[in-house]
Amino acid sequence: MTTGNTHNLEGEATMNVAIFGATGRTGRVIVDEALKRGLAVTASARSPEKLGIDHENLRVVAGDVLDPTAVEEAIEGQDAVISILGAGMKRTTLRTEGTRQIVRAMERQGVKRLISQSIFGLSDSADALPRHWKLIVKPLILRNAYRDHAGQEAVIAASNLNWTITQPVSLRDWDPTGQYQHGSPESMKNITLKIADVDLARFTLDQLTSDVYIRRTPAITY
Repeated sequence: MTTGNTHNLEGEATMNVAIFGATGRTGRVIVDEALKRGLAVTASARSPEKLGIDHENLRVVAGDVLDPTAVEEAIEGQDAVISILGAGMKRTTLRTEGTRQIVRAMERQGVKRLISQSIFGLSDSADALPRHWKLIVKPLILRNAYRDHAGQEAVIAASNLNWTITQPVSLRDWDPTGQYQHGSPESMKNITLKIADVDLARFTLDQLTSDVYIRRTPAITY
């Protein structure tokens, strides 16, 4: 199935973007920033009333990310998909299985561009974790989240999509600075493992029009 564009009041084409996990902490910020950029947003949410955003370029689709029909409805006609699935620290496979439904729907409908949020400390960024994260936080406190994110990344990497997996860690409700490190942890200095929600949202949205990190997993941190 081919994707399509909507048009703004001046008749200029704008990108259609589906956002999964839209009612989460980071998801709401990404939806808001996407609308500020003039994108046509389809927000998928199990509880749409939690989004709390009203905008003429916003379409909200109620449904569970584990429901193939609901996922298909959200992705139909889109140019790109952003996935910010969250499940806290509980033992779950929501990120993995939800991502599997998203990838399948995208492949069926011919939507190629996927940007998905994971977590710092997997794949290329594993060695860059501070000692206490390696010994305590990752294997004990966040072990369930890391396990699920690892499954999520594996599903995406096995797809034929043009994917980017962002890897932040501790999100903060701070004013954005626009000054952050991203890319390979090997090139980073004095990693803080912290990033403001808005800076992360803007970096995520920047990937919609960039091919720098296609099929790569950039870390992002101050």
